[in-house]
Amino acid sequence: MDQNEKTSLVDRVFSWSIKDILNKDLYKQKLKTVPDKFRSVDEYYQCFVPHLLVEAHTELFSSFKSVSKSPVVQIRSMETKMKQSRGTSSNKLVYDINLKVAESFSAKYQPKCGDLIALTMEKPRRIDDLNPLLLGYVFSSDGDLKISVHLSRSISLVENYRFGVFLMTLTTNTRIWNALHNEADISTLIKSVLQANTLGLNNVFVLGTEQCFCSGNDVERSDLVLDIIRSTKLNSSQEAAILGCLETRKCNHKNSVKLIWGPPGTGKTKTVATLLLSLLKLRCKTVVCAPTNTAIVQVASRLLSVFKENCSSEHATYRLGNIVLSGNRDRMGINKNDHVLLDVFLDERIGKLGKLFSPFSGWMQRLESLIQFLENPEGKYERHVYELEEVERMEEEVERQEVVVNIPTFGEFVKKNFNSLSEEVDKRMVDLYTHLPKSYISSQDVKKMIASRQALQRVRYFLQENSSRVDFKEGNFKFDCFKRLISVDCLAALRLLPKRFEIPDMLENEDIRKFCLQNAHIILCTASGAAEMNPERTGNIELLVVDEAAQLKECESVAALQLKGLHHAILIGDEFQLPAMVHNEMCEKAKFGRSLFERLVLLGHNKHLLDVQYRMHPSISRFPNKEFYGGRIKDAANVQESIYQKRFLQGNMFGSFSFINVGRGKEEFGDGHSPKNMVEVAVISEIISNLFKVSSERRMKMSVGVVSPYKGQVRAIQERIGDKYSSLSGQLFTFECSVGFLSNRQRANVALTRARHCLWVIGNETTLALSGSFWAKMISESRTRGCFYDAADEKNLRDAMSDALLEDVSSSLGSLSIRSGYGRRNAW
Repeated sequence: MDQNEKTSLVDRVFSWSIKDILNKDLYKQKLKTVPDKFRSVDEYYQCFVPHLLVEAHTELFSSFKSVSKSPVVQIRSMETKMKQSRGTSSNKLVYDINLKVAESFSAKYQPKCGDLIALTMEKPRRIDDLNPLLLGYVFSSDGDLKISVHLSRSISLVENYRFGVFLMTLTTNTRIWNALHNEADISTLIKSVLQANTLGLNNVFVLGTEQCFCSGNDVERSDLVLDIIRSTKLNSSQEAAILGCLETRKCNHKNSVKLIWGPPGTGKTKTVATLLLSLLKLRCKTVVCAPTNTAIVQVASRLLSVFKENCSSEHATYRLGNIVLSGNRDRMGINKNDHVLLDVFLDERIGKLGKLFSPFSGWMQRLESLIQFLENPEGKYERHVYELEEVERMEEEVERQEVVVNIPTFGEFVKKNFNSLSEEVDKRMVDLYTHLPKSYISSQDVKKMIASRQALQRVRYFLQENSSRVDFKEGNFKFDCFKRLISVDCLAALRLLPKRFEIPDMLENEDIRKFCLQNAHIILCTASGAAEMNPERTGNIELLVVDEAAQLKECESVAALQLKGLHHAILIGDEFQLPAMVHNEMCEKAKFGRSLFERLVLLGHNKHLLDVQYRMHPSISRFPNKEFYGGRIKDAANVQESIYQKRFLQGNMFGSFSFINVGRGKEEFGDGHSPKNMVEVAVISEIISNLFKVSSERRMKMSVGVVSPYKGQVRAIQERIGDKYSSLSGQLFTFECSVGFLSNRQRANVALTRARHCLWVIGNETTLALSGSFWAKMISESRTRGCFYDAADEKNLRDAMSDALLEDVSSSLGSLSIRSGYGRRNAW
């Protein structure tokens, strides 16, 4: 690898001039098709580098073209200093930038770590306003008003930069780049995915085909794990997938890559969650990845749901300390009310543990304060009264007049202080058994905490009912009951609680981070986030699980495959659904967007099929099952029940599945570059209007989705229906198809398999039938099944089409007088 290749991605981006950025063919000569097999790890890494540069270049080019609409932040001041950059031999210019409070720009933004920004003297309206080009890479953010950046060049004192313009986020690409240039020990697992699977003893083995012959490789099917699998009511293919994964995780004399094939509606997420819960019970150190923040949050949510279904309700959060969700909270969309996710979110846990083990106000101090108060509440009250009387006396001396200080009754004093102290202790007990790993807090300690919480609640209830009584004082029956309650019940329980836990000293947040990651059994993060899971932080990883693996560019998998100690990986996905997003057309043609999952399938690796679908009515699943999955998917009993068949609108046209032919209309481009067909828009809008009427009349909630391949068509539909049908929210789908969508089978498969009860495909029969694509097959099958209909045969749709055609003619002629000569029906 030459020295130029070793530079960071940020340095490479910084080296581009405006002319370079606007040159679409800057790296064209270096792009080659990603091969199916690789001769070495170095070849494997380096084949992705040019494509990664082109992708970053394409995204930056796009940002330059729309710079007038880019989000902007105002700069108050800049301070410079020199700093050695980790991982390179060059010095980078580092600036601390103080930001102004946002003003009324149309597109404001708060810079985040990993953002690439352009610094300008004026708010840019065109590309020329970026000249001379000054780029900044945000590597630190301190609140809302201060960031630290690496700059692409030095600046003079007379240059007054007032704006930071957002261009793109480099975080993911930077992590991929670093993984591709990682010169540390090469993971043996990466070596295993370079070639085809030949079924030899030293090769990668896949689910359901090879047996492990290691001595002592007993299958860990403890009663506990089997109980989990049975309790989640999995089908046989789901059970086989999980048990197959568990069988090989202990086999470290060779590597394994398992492929689990999860077509739409086959319970893939449920299977993954049950597998992860089983691995948690077996204390298997596992990293779980997904392509996006949204995807990994969905996995975490489902895992936590299954976790709580298998836990006691009294301490449902115990052992969550062995699960960690790592990432950027804002980008994951986790808000302060997402308590379930916050229970496992790493940054939240760091904050909780920092408070619990603070030397001045931590768990031990809070517990001792409560115990001391309960041991002598009368003495505490006398002290409090004395202090108030002293305050009263001193104020009278200063004011030279009588001052009255409100002195609470004993009951009021006890209630206020007990509630304050006990609530703090109560919260910290929950935090302890939620956030501490299981090895640091025993189930017996948790039971003691539950008992203490219940005792505290009884005292709170007693005080709520009795503390306001005037006779609540020593010698009174209620007071004697209170004393017995706190001494026999509450204090006895509190004194049994552990004051200290055998945890290492954790003075800094990074120490707590390492503690959490090293003791976690399940670590969830994005695929690029796996780059942060170095062995110093996490220790050795036993198993890698990648969800939605077919949506992940292969180079995005590299950082996860490099995890220290890794021998086994499980890839879950479906290569017949949406692929990874690729910005550059040349990169897409060069197979840069292909996933590791898909390449291994092409090389002959077996994939274990989840073969029962629970989502779609059989009328909907029939065509995609035959077209994409060879008819191997069975319909579950729930979708075959008569109650699953819904009839939302009258007429055979609106059954569970139909193709509705719209023979009129034409594509037009309007103000943008995305086409639309206003006759099809009218048909869809009419259908939605009718659904809304039925929903209102029957007072029933109805979930409707409209999928269209073109942004122009989507905008036209949105403008037509407005917000008045917002109560219709995905069980019934209308899917509008047209020529530009024909070539992408994966996207079409996604669109055809979203609906549960009804799927109505709307398009032009002639165009689609002549396309030579699988749409022609679908139309032919629709006719065979008696599910083909003409929109013109339904009165409301016919009238809507007539109106749309008349509007089009009127618009073309620039006159509305044509309406007076034609009625709605005359258009036909």
